[in-house]
Amino acid sequence: MTNKAKKRRKRKLKLQQRVQLAAEQKQRKKIRHNTAVSQEKHRLDWQPLTPNEDGIVADRRIMPRDERDRREGVEEAAQQTFQTGLDDAQWQAMVAETPFQLGIVVEVSRGLCRVALGDAVIVADIRGILTAEGTGFTNIVAVGDRVLLRSLTDDRGLIEGVLPRRSGLARADSFYTHLKQIIAANVDQVLIVASWRDPHLWYRMIDEYLIGAARNNLEAAVCINKIDLAETREEVETTVSPYRALGYQVLLASAEQSIGIEPLQEAVRGRTNVLAGLSGVGKSSLLNALVPGFQLRTKHVSLKRREGRHTTTQALMLPLPFGGYVVDTPGIRDMGINGMEPDELLAHYPDVAAFAAQCRFHNCTHSHEPKCSVKTAVANNHLAAWRLKDYNQIYERLANGES
Repeated sequence: MTNKAKKRRKRKLKLQQRVQLAAEQKQRKKIRHNTAVSQEKHRLDWQPLTPNEDGIVADRRIMPRDERDRREGVEEAAQQTFQTGLDDAQWQAMVAETPFQLGIVVEVSRGLCRVALGDAVIVADIRGILTAEGTGFTNIVAVGDRVLLRSLTDDRGLIEGVLPRRSGLARADSFYTHLKQIIAANVDQVLIVASWRDPHLWYRMIDEYLIGAARNNLEAAVCINKIDLAETREEVETTVSPYRALGYQVLLASAEQSIGIEPLQEAVRGRTNVLAGLSGVGKSSLLNALVPGFQLRTKHVSLKRREGRHTTTQALMLPLPFGGYVVDTPGIRDMGINGMEPDELLAHYPDVAAFAAQCRFHNCTHSHEPKCSVKTAVANNHLAAWRLKDYNQIYERLANGES
């Protein structure tokens, strides 16, 4: 064989090797994203993900090996910071053993707090040695916290410690997503505020707030504001009936026309309430109607986007003259589902779960599978179509790792 033929054969062999290598790389890439093959093969601690008789696979997002354990550890650490059952007498007893005063944080901003001492409110610094490390949270102090306060002057103080919390409303931190940011501490109830129009009633956001309240072990109520913009009250009642059927308290109100203010007052009386809702739904307007002396700033909805614009820029805790507190929060979009697994979602949709038990496939996602009892219930008007739509949208976000 001549040298020329040898070189030609060598080039041909190299070309074949490159083609084979490219094919193997393509196959590896394909397998890496194939749920049934890759996840079951590389994560033995996960539940088997085998296709059923129709080739349907229950999808779950891929995580680094230790990510699940880390998230569970953070969740456990966050829950351990709460001591249910604490009351004012117990907090007072804790303070009695120290040389400090008991204060309630009513506002937090960049290392400084406003702390209520009886009827007075003073500005307080946070002692530098205090840390949130090991708590599962990123912030040391939150609105609603009971704190040990050292008075420095008549209008200035220093927070020496944070007393145990009995509850809290938290969400995933924007930067350290494996940790949580506590929005408000020592909360009794989440009052979810939505508007009938301007901005439009967004069911999925209400659902996410309800999920967030449940995951924080808090009671929840729903308030639909701006019902004066509805054609009829019956239209509103019909729309919110699925929430009433699930046992949630639903309040109908109009801050503009002072409709439903007395029932709202009774719902928040004697409790520490957090108002949660998108910007522009009228949280601050409702508070102004509830307690005219608040005089909170409000803004009109953007005419271009038909969405709310931020007026409240940080959480603010206000005492109610008829008893209790209310925490006004900025519009929060991601309170509820961050960190959830797809298979946890059904527990937060009991009306969907009631029909899901009758589906043909045990891992039915209620979106495209045949003989799905949930879709049949919607077709027969036994389940509101928007309930299933919201469930499917949230499930898809969780399955794709978008929470």
